Amino acid sequence: MNLNHRLFLKLNAKAGQSPWLDAFGRAGAEWVVLGMVGWYVTISLILNFGNKFAMYLPIATFLVCSGVGLVVSNLVGMFVQEVRPRLRFPEIKILFWPTSSWKSFPSDHSFGAFLLFFLALVFNLPTAWSLLVLAIWVGWGRMFSGVHFPLDVVGGVFLAGLMSGISYIILHFIHLV
Repeated sequence: MNLNHRLFLKLNAKAGQSPWLDAFGRAGAEWVVLGMVGWYVTISLILNFGNKFAMYLPIATFLVCSGVGLVVSNLVGMFVQEVRPRLRFPEIKILFWPTSSWKSFPSDHSFGAFLLFFLALVFNLPTAWSLLVLAIWVGWGRMFSGVHFPLDVVGGVFLAGLMSGISYIILHFIHLV
């Protein structure tokens, strides 16, 4: 058993022992990323109210990066073919059943959460660093809930960094950030 699997089993071992911890883990795994999207959209609109281009540029960038990133994620998933933890370790505790089980690497939820954090930094949005705490909660929740291995989450973080880095270079080149 490799380090990735051992670390996952250690993180998942506490699942099912405390209803409060389970609720916290499941919230991070499933719902926190939606709150992050709401914060990102709201702060983008409020901060640049009156300037439609500036209002919608961060949102459009997020949508484009998300679309391209999810295509890349699925292509990587087809080549890597890492199965979900419950298929590799049937004895683990899972807090919910994910909608798909064909790919585990990279984690799309972690990708989305960290993409929001990185793009908030690119656009210099206030309280962007608070999104880091929420993004870490999403990654931890995905592992705690039994739906992703640690390297799946790291893969999502890397893909988010790549997408936001490319976005920054393009936006900086055309003088938009």
